[in-house]
Amino acid sequence: MSTVAPTDDDLPVNIVRGTHGQLIFFLVLNMWPSHLGLPILLSIVFFSKRVNRHPTFVNLCVAFIIVGFSSSLLVYAGRTVGPEPSTMLCLLQASLLYGMPALTSTAAFMLVLQMFFTTRAAFFGEEYQDSDHIIRTWIMLTLPFVTFFVCVVATATVGATSPLRVSRNRRFFYCSLQSSPLTDSLSVFSAIILFSTFIFITWTAVLIYKRLMVTKDALPKWTMDLSLPLRIIAFGLYTITAMSLSLLSINSPSSPVPDLVIALAATMVIMIFGTQRDIICTLCFWRRPPPPEVPEELHVDLRQAFDLEAKRSGSDIIGPPKAF
Repeated sequence: MSTVAPTDDDLPVNIVRGTHGQLIFFLVLNMWPSHLGLPILLSIVFFSKRVNRHPTFVNLCVAFIIVGFSSSLLVYAGRTVGPEPSTMLCLLQASLLYGMPALTSTAAFMLVLQMFFTTRAAFFGEEYQDSDHIIRTWIMLTLPFVTFFVCVVATATVGATSPLRVSRNRRFFYCSLQSSPLTDSLSVFSAIILFSTFIFITWTAVLIYKRLMVTKDALPKWTMDLSLPLRIIAFGLYTITAMSLSLLSINSPSSPVPDLVIALAATMVIMIFGTQRDIICTLCFWRRPPPPEVPEELHVDLRQAFDLEAKRSGSDIIGPPKAF
């Protein structure tokens, strides 16, 4: 293998062909959720007494905040267009964004995995307690950031040894590093995580379907709210689709669509999880909170109850004797 450093003419330029409007759209999709939407959502989770979410959901939001700020580094430096950014700034952004697939896919997988554990417990009529799985919970919370750190360090190391391979023009929207072994390794890891995510999404969907199809007396009482699992499944499927487009773009990267679809992910988090009933009620604090839902077995038909009571009362009244 040749040890001669590549020249500017050896490197591909503008392999992603985008327009200025698409660049603005890409930056808006990254900046508004990370700088406004997701912080508001997290503040509701942290400070509202009516909203409870698992820490893996908080992890997912934090992951997309990191991605949004990383994608905005060139905006802060005023280098989104025009001359190339400095090598240090470009390598910093490339390193952070090359850790993005591992971070977001692993964080989404952990959320899906936690949903699976909760759904499986509810399927067998058991109550899932995080206090019984402290070590597993901490592993699920730290693993996304461990993979992120490893990918960032690997990218920074490769980029530091070949700084001429770091360029903004190559990917148009952000700085990138031309290194096939590195991108192939990151792609394989992300593909494994996405496949695992799909397996647990399918497994969870099967459990929900089986539980809803059986008779009420066949299994213990189903006490789980299906709203959140269904939303997690929807977001998991979107993540698989978006990341798959990103992996496919490595072979034909001229289209800006994969980058735009991935940039939409943070907005999808807000749309899918930020529209749940308890969060909407917290945001609309001036409205009266809705009455708590009454279990099916506690619903009473008042008219039927009063009619039965009237019949019973009437049968107990002794009328006057009839005249013969």
